Amino acid sequence: MPLVLYYYPLSQPSRAVWGLLLLGKVEFTSKVIDIAKGEATTEEYTMLIPTQSVPAIADDDFTLFESHTILKYIVRSHNLHQFYPQDSKQQALVDAYLDWHHTGTREITLFLRAVVWGPFFMQYPVPENKDERLKQIEDILTFIEKIFLGDGKYQFIQNQPTLSIADLSLINELVGLFSMNYDFNQHPVLKKYVENLLSVPEIRETNKDFFGFLGHFKFAEYNDFIKQYL
Repeated sequence: MPLVLYYYPLSQPSRAVWGLLLLGKVEFTSKVIDIAKGEATTEEYTMLIPTQSVPAIADDDFTLFESHTILKYIVRSHNLHQFYPQDSKQQALVDAYLDWHHTGTREITLFLRAVVWGPFFMQYPVPENKDERLKQIEDILTFIEKIFLGDGKYQFIQNQPTLSIADLSLINELVGLFSMNYDFNQHPVLKKYVENLLSVPEIRETNKDFFGFLGHFKFAEYNDFIKQYL
């Protein structure tokens, strides 16, 4: 029985897992859980996934939540170690990014919820500390460039020879910045990285709905770099 992916196409972690399944040519079926409509909180889904979150998977009678755990499980259960190295030191380098992601890169999405998406959809007031929070995002982006991408010397996170599950987590957060018409010229290393990752057909495929979402709602007058993907 094929693995089942429960996901929401606007969810960054969902797109990371979906991308790995496509890249690894894993046989799977998928079910959209529309969190905007409360489908993750239904009794049926809660019995299956008690965290009421996406992404989640069901592999026969085995269920799992938390995207990074799911990514590692898929690698190990389908022998996809080109996306997550077996060597202890190299694996630790990928893990270092994945652990930092939660308090580092993930801040991008929290910022966008507060400053862009919340005010746009829910008419929430823009936080008074917007500028301070934007400075924090700039610091995070600089850190990614310097540490995880080696000031541009690395094509993939932590100088891995090929795209890894860390890259899948990172790219799906970075493209969120499109919604605020972010000028990636401020971070040329990241701009090149985004171009590189979005040249991968499977990553473009998993972002198709998100890019359509951006094009439909037009949160800003997008610059040419962003327009090419929408």
